[in-house]
Amino acid sequence: MNQSIMDIKMKDNLIVEAVFFTGIVKDFDVSLLFEKHPEYKILKQDADLWEKAEILPQGSGVYFNDDLDLTVEEIWKYGKTIGKVSVEPKYEIAYAISSAREEKKLSQKQLSQLSGVTQCDISRIEGGVANPTIETLSKICKVLGLELSVSKTSA
Repeated sequence: MNQSIMDIKMKDNLIVEAVFFTGIVKDFDVSLLFEKHPEYKILKQDADLWEKAEILPQGSGVYFNDDLDLTVEEIWKYGKTIGKVSVEPKYEIAYAISSAREEKKLSQKQLSQLSGVTQCDISRIEGGVANPTIETLSKICKVLGLELSVSKTSA
């Protein structure tokens, strides 16, 4: 699973709208968890807890408190796709690199050793929080068999 969440919106009726690095937007109905996991019912009663939800580090899910969270996998698998939006290049790059790395069955540490880019930098790039140089991206792309290019978009 190489999806990551870049943004969330907490909607009425316990719907989490999640925007993924790929630009896919999904709605996840938290009330679907009530029968199997009754502890989630607190979100229906505590508007403050609901509204203050945050994205977990690296876009790995949604955090409510120390006892309640949603994984990116749950939201991706059980959420309803409602659209697609354009995303910043750093998120497209993050998705392309993490997908290619997972496809080659490389850990971030292994990619670091092969590319000469620190594991910390690879993690930050894949998390969409880095602003890598072209040189850094070139090193990573070479190892992963990716082509680094710039193209003109139509206006």
